[in-house]
Amino acid sequence: MLCLSALFGATLLGLSGCAGLVQHEASEQAASGQPEQALRTLEDGLRRYPEDANLRAQYLTLRDATLQGWLDDAARQRSAGRPDEAERLIARALALDATNGRAQAMLAQLRLNRRLASVLDEAQGLHTRGQLTAALRVIDEGLKSDPQHAGLQALKLQIQAAQRSQQLQSSQAGLAEQRPISLDFRDAGLRQVLDLVSRNSGLNFVLDKDIRQDLKVTVYLKQVRVEDALDLIVSTHQLARKVLDDRTVLIYPNTPDKQREYQEQVIRVFYLASAEAKGAASFLKSMLKLKDPFVDERSNMLALREAPETVALAERLIGLYDTQEPEVLLELEVLEIRSTRLTELGLQVPSSISLSALAPSSGGGLTIANLRNLDDGRIGVSVGSVTLNLRREVGDFEILANPRVRARNREKAKVLIGDKVPIITTTTSQTGFVSDSVSYLDVGLKLEIEPTIYANDEVLIKLALEVGSLASQIKTTSGTVAYQISTRNASTALRLKDGETQLLAGLLSKEDRTSASRIPLVGDVPVLGRLFSSQLDDGSRTELVLAITPRIVRNLRQPDPSEAELWVGTEAYTRLRQVGGRVAPELPAKPDGNKATAPATAPAPNAAPNAAPAAGPAVGNENLPLLPMTFQWQGPATVKAGQVFTLALDGETPLGLRSLNLGLQGVPGALHVTESAAGDFWGRDPQTPVSLSASDDEDTGAIDTGALRSKPTVAPGKGRLFEWRMVAPKPGRYSLSMGAASVVTGDGQRGKATPPPAFTVEVQP
Repeated sequence: MLCLSALFGATLLGLSGCAGLVQHEASEQAASGQPEQALRTLEDGLRRYPEDANLRAQYLTLRDATLQGWLDDAARQRSAGRPDEAERLIARALALDATNGRAQAMLAQLRLNRRLASVLDEAQGLHTRGQLTAALRVIDEGLKSDPQHAGLQALKLQIQAAQRSQQLQSSQAGLAEQRPISLDFRDAGLRQVLDLVSRNSGLNFVLDKDIRQDLKVTVYLKQVRVEDALDLIVSTHQLARKVLDDRTVLIYPNTPDKQREYQEQVIRVFYLASAEAKGAASFLKSMLKLKDPFVDERSNMLALREAPETVALAERLIGLYDTQEPEVLLELEVLEIRSTRLTELGLQVPSSISLSALAPSSGGGLTIANLRNLDDGRIGVSVGSVTLNLRREVGDFEILANPRVRARNREKAKVLIGDKVPIITTTTSQTGFVSDSVSYLDVGLKLEIEPTIYANDEVLIKLALEVGSLASQIKTTSGTVAYQISTRNASTALRLKDGETQLLAGLLSKEDRTSASRIPLVGDVPVLGRLFSSQLDDGSRTELVLAITPRIVRNLRQPDPSEAELWVGTEAYTRLRQVGGRVAPELPAKPDGNKATAPATAPAPNAAPNAAPAAGPAVGNENLPLLPMTFQWQGPATVKAGQVFTLALDGETPLGLRSLNLGLQGVPGALHVTESAAGDFWGRDPQTPVSLSASDDEDTGAIDTGALRSKPTVAPGKGRLFEWRMVAPKPGRYSLSMGAASVVTGDGQRGKATPPPAFTVEVQP
């Protein structure tokens, strides 16, 4: 039996030694960067020694670590933009463990990303060719597979922004026909008037079926824009219009039912930064005829669903209402000055003498019998000591606090500099149970401030100041301790300018005490009595001083009159209008070589007998004769980037001028006009005012400028025509050329002038 046991133990030892060699070999292979070879070695070992738990544990541990490392590396390669390398690592992981869920998901996502990359390339190509709608369809189809794909999402936002910009420009462009027109009708039918306008302007009109057939129009207009003429006609006859495209106009009765049928609706969401959404909703409802806006107090959001004109007004009003809250920094300095004076001087003699009977020397206590033999030897005397007081104490104290408090407009700010004194209250129940409760009393410097900031940089400060200190302790019969607190307080309201310092003083507390100890009669003698008395003089004086300085951190922005004043039309037809509620001012038509001017309109069949034909501009700029006029630029050759400089144009002509329109062309985004002005060429006759029109398009680099005299003149002119204040935001060499110069002389002749050479400026960094 002993021999069999020894033989079995030797066999197990041999097997264990062979499995250990396999583990050692696999460990060396894994350390040398051959995890796959190590795993194969362990697999071979498990086939030979399937019962070895250590060998199986090493195999599973190495396999999991290898898979995790490959998949982590694959994720890094994918993030770095190397999908081929990532796919190679994932394939190695699947070869090792084909059922690994993470590897299968990563491979599927990798193949999806490759497919979506081709979708993104296709959408970008469509976007580049201007096919925005088709590009959006491709993107939406791709996002169905991966709604969070960053590239597709970014391109979709870019295309949607471009579409919105195009649609916004198209909606704001109005009608394509902007040339002036003249109308002269008396009791003419609406359809006849619109037919004549259509034939002479190229516009199309669609009339609602509910417009009355017998509607008559009487209108006398000369040289106004077609769009303004239509506005006047529809607004004076209880009608409304809707622009369907740049050449088609729908006209319908201005009734609530028709407005709901034809008027477009816009949903606009405002996230307010400073103001409360509930207050903004009340403000809009009081200013405009709105439906109840939706208010979300959680996100301070306000949503409207209204007509585009009403939403445009609401945006302007919200911009004025949602202003930043004013804030002020209050610099406080609190100074408590305390001085004490104590003087004690003089001779302090005993105030009493006491006599007492002494017990007999034989011992025993003092009895009535002993008193019979009482003599001077048995009477004790007690006399106090004589003290010379020479004391002088002087004390000066300053307690200073210098807090700085930043507060919002009309909100209280509190400052406490001191201690919280515990007040213990003992309560005894009917059963004899005793409980203590603790409350705290603020003692020290307490300051409450409420600022009101005004638009003229002044601050009204409501101030409450209290200074308390512990005077003494009082113990009740039950053992509870109470405190006597001395306090001084002040409350006032100050109106100070920004940076002005106000000093509050005069909170005084003065106390003088005098006490004396004298020998009767002798101590009352003048002068000599000071030798037989001691006097104590104790005085204290406390003064509280507060200095306060407001410094406005931010104040309400004063809006420009052009922002704060809005002309919104009539109550029945609310929309943004020009100042005064008038239509666009009469200006000469801008030269346009590609469009013919509106021909003269003939009088209507039922017009007044003396009605004259209304005429617009006769011919285009390309067919105008060349008039004698010269130009010369006046401006700097070099400027700094961001520097404002002045560019002027001088002119000379032997003809009298009534109007001049210039079309300048520069590099888009290179030169920005901040201000335009007419020169002294136009201001020679004070009885003839001049109207100036100017526009600057940074996207195209076009600058249009025109001047019009209110009366014709035949005097020749020489001098400065226009001045522009410009700024160049970035360095470079830029040119500004005159593409068109349309001239109208004093006698009504129309022509053009030869433009000067281009103006060039060097913009330095």
